[in-house]
Amino acid sequence: MIWLDGLDLPQFQHFPVHFVEHYSQPRYPAIDTEGESPLVWPWVEMKARLDAISGEWVRREYRCENGEPVSKVIGCSAERVAGRAPERQETASSVYHVILGSGTVTIGGMRMKVKEGDTFCIPSWNVYGIEGKMYLYRFDDRPMLDKLGFYRNRDVFVHPYDQ
Repeated sequence: MIWLDGLDLPQFQHFPVHFVEHYSQPRYPAIDTEGESPLVWPWVEMKARLDAISGEWVRREYRCENGEPVSKVIGCSAERVAGRAPERQETASSVYHVILGSGTVTIGGMRMKVKEGDTFCIPSWNVYGIEGKMYLYRFDDRPMLDKLGFYRNRDVFVHPYDQ
């Protein structure tokens, strides 16, 4: 199990909508569900989806059953790199976690080696490339940027999420 929090809390610094609602009960009112959750995606299933597609780089998003991102603010996806992923530059900020394998990441001209268990960040509009043999988990702020009309990448015709 990997516990990696991707919080949208920094966004609330810019929007005056953050508040606290106190409850009289010691526990927030929640409904227990039976069976599978629509917000749980076992890694074995995502890995199989990635492995079913050939190529040096494959990316698949985690989406709700209705096709929407899992959050209005944060998107998440998985990638398999077996060689070299296309160099990218986008307005989305992202955090990557190496699930399996190892390789090299180049961010804004700085190269660093990464291995299983490492986490690294890509700041907005930095050119970056990933190479090696590894599986990666990514979360980013693209859903929010899409809704606000702020998402861009340097390749006008092919967006990373459309790959």
